[in-house]
Amino acid sequence: MFNPRPNQKEILSYTHGFMGVSAVPGSGKTHTLSRLAANLISSNVLDDNQEILIVTLVNSAVDNFTSRIAGFMTEFGLLPDLGYRVRTLHGLAHDLVKERPDLAGLSDRFTIVDERETEEILTNAVRGWLRAHPGFAAEWLTPDVDLDSDPRTAQSWENGLQSLAKNYIRQAKDLQATPHVLIEALSNHKNRHSLLDFGLDIYTAYQRALSYRSAVDFDDLIRLALLVLQSDPDYLLRLRHRWPFILEDEAQDSSLVQEQILSLLSGDSGNWVRVGDPNQAIYETFTTASPEHLRRFLRRGDVIARDLPDSGRSQPGIIRLANELIRWTMEDHPVEDLQNSLTIPLIRPTPPGDPQPNPPNDPAGIVLYDQKLTPSSEIDTVVRSVKAWIGQNPDKTVAVLAPRNKRLIKMADDLHAAGIETVELMNTSQSTRQTAVLLQEILEMLAKPVDAHRLAKVYKGIHPERWEAPETRDLCRAVHNLISRNQRVEDFLWPRTGTTWLENLTDNGVDSIVIEELDTFQQRIRRWHEAVLLPIDQLILTIAQDLFVESGQLALAHKIALMLERSVQTHPDWHLWNFAQELADVAANQRRLEGFSEEEIGFDPNQHKGKVAIATIHKAKGLEWDRVYLLSVSNYDFPSAQEYDQYMPEKYFIRGKLNLEAEALSRLKAVMAGDPAALYLEEGAATVQARLDYCAERLRLFYVGITRARRMLTVTWNNGQDSGGARENQASLPFVHLSAYWKETRDENSR
Repeated sequence: MFNPRPNQKEILSYTHGFMGVSAVPGSGKTHTLSRLAANLISSNVLDDNQEILIVTLVNSAVDNFTSRIAGFMTEFGLLPDLGYRVRTLHGLAHDLVKERPDLAGLSDRFTIVDERETEEILTNAVRGWLRAHPGFAAEWLTPDVDLDSDPRTAQSWENGLQSLAKNYIRQAKDLQATPHVLIEALSNHKNRHSLLDFGLDIYTAYQRALSYRSAVDFDDLIRLALLVLQSDPDYLLRLRHRWPFILEDEAQDSSLVQEQILSLLSGDSGNWVRVGDPNQAIYETFTTASPEHLRRFLRRGDVIARDLPDSGRSQPGIIRLANELIRWTMEDHPVEDLQNSLTIPLIRPTPPGDPQPNPPNDPAGIVLYDQKLTPSSEIDTVVRSVKAWIGQNPDKTVAVLAPRNKRLIKMADDLHAAGIETVELMNTSQSTRQTAVLLQEILEMLAKPVDAHRLAKVYKGIHPERWEAPETRDLCRAVHNLISRNQRVEDFLWPRTGTTWLENLTDNGVDSIVIEELDTFQQRIRRWHEAVLLPIDQLILTIAQDLFVESGQLALAHKIALMLERSVQTHPDWHLWNFAQELADVAANQRRLEGFSEEEIGFDPNQHKGKVAIATIHKAKGLEWDRVYLLSVSNYDFPSAQEYDQYMPEKYFIRGKLNLEAEALSRLKAVMAGDPAALYLEEGAATVQARLDYCAERLRLFYVGITRARRMLTVTWNNGQDSGGARENQASLPFVHLSAYWKETRDENSR
């Protein structure tokens, strides 16, 4: 039974108009918004052909809202599935474009390209452009860089340009600028800027590739949905009638175009409720979203502004820590431009008698570990702590969070080596990476069939558990050594007439159990070689049937088979080696298998008690655990615009350490704004502003990380150097302050 708090009651009293709600972490915003939807439906304000439209950020939230609203509807004695529609913004955009593709200039058979295909198109476009413009690198790289003799820097340069192109296209689409519109806008400028030319050329090639496929990408869906609404006033009026109330969740993550879509659907005198937390806006680096859109909405004179400040999620000490981060940022941050990165309301513990009381105050449960650690020793320290704690608390939830996936892969491997069960919310889980590595090694072996070392690696890969077991370890080592030393693999796999390699081993006194093991392995490898002529998806499934028995592994292999089969559609000339490199990207956590993560179907930490959840702070948003470890809170991952800070978007090989992405996007925005001086902006100014924007987002990311913890919180940092180096990381500025604050106030907080 939902017993709303006073602030929640204010929101539930809403009947019409515009309302904006600032909701702190753990304030029950999803529950409140779901109840509001049910209240409106039950109050008979809808006609039979009308619905409440609920718009949220991710697919898992769609299921969450649907189940909660259905529960309230059942309580009211109403049918649980009528009177509302829950969509992600991309899902809503797809509905609109699919319903009226003619207004979007599309056929009714258009398709949507996924992230993998988008990356392939951009990769090919960037590589082709660089070959055609050899002087571009010389313009932007430092004079001492030689890409021909430094493949690592060459790859980083290419990756950076692919990221620049991707975000250039995304920003252009958010500005409703097609390649043709951009060409027209740039024609007003006599001089040209190479970054703008690069972006425009790649954008043009990218859209041409989509057109060839009769496809759109996810950013196109948003852009075209707005175009649909702007193109037919009668259709827009029908939609306004269909959805007389719009309830928007996670509004701090809306982009300008997304806001425009919902604004059009609501109209000047419509009913639009926007709920979010500007302090949890952490996607600016990856999208065109900005918390300023919600802040501006909350300041409007026609908007009823409300707060949800009460939270029963965390113990009082953690709430004090999060609030101090807000206070320090607003009042004492040494960089004035960053003082608006976090804003009120502060988090308020729930009052006595609340149905969701805060966990008991426990200052000892909060550890800000300010000792300098190396990257390896930081992980070792956390692994030991996790192992000790989880052994004593198998009925509790725990998570290890970090700002980047790369850091978490090492953590996952070390936790697994320590015998600690994990559940991973990364691009790929450990089991996915292990499966991808094994299938990659098998494809590489099939592509180079006479390579003894690859054959031996496959043997070791398919028997990991037997290498650990004392009773089979020596046998596996003996077989592996014989395979790796074999100079004529073909005489093992496909012996000709006469004495075979296995017969020679027998004649030389090799143990019969070793011969039997080699014979079994030979039959398996031969079967895979015979299957090489099959399509790649069937080859993968054939191999999987031989290797796996668990349903989860077979399902994963099926997903990998589908991924590689899709690759054939765009790369019909690919061979086994190319497919193996696709799997290498999955194994390196650089590619996510779509539709194969608990994040997409809704992750519930309470279903994984006694296991360690591993996630980036971004993917942990919206979740909570009894104990949280925050890693890598250094000035590298959480800079604060200090002289000693470093910035990941700024590369050492770029002239003047410019942020080329920021420099390009600032000029793109200026061109589209009609600024006649757009091509003459001061070089480096956009890089400086990008630093400030990045620092602001990282302050909010730290806040989100802290507020994932219910009872216990441990924060660590590392110096970024396992073997020494010219420049060590330092503890981040907000961490240094919170550490000092906690030492000074811990005794007071214990009362």
